[in-house]
Amino acid sequence: MQDVSLIVKNPKITTLDPKNPEVEAMAVADGKVVATGDVNSIMKLAKDSTKVIDLNGRRVIPGLNDSHLHIIRGGLNYNMEL
Repeated sequence: MQDVSLIVKNPKITTLDPKNPEVEAMAVADGKVVATGDVNSIMKLAKDSTKVIDLNGRRVIPGLNDSHLHIIRGGLNYNMEL
């Protein structure tokens, strides 16, 4: 595994995995999430140079995530003949 540059602990992370809907910590290496899980197992990945951020229950949102939508457009075109 790559050297972990960042560990985020105590976040609110929704995984969308029904078997594991929430995690206690996340490890990042080379700008990518490389591990999620309980705090103890993720902290074992830390090196002296790893930055650790305690989010105290704050939400983690992925970077390039466009979560808005325009419901009216779907409604305006619903009855349109093709």
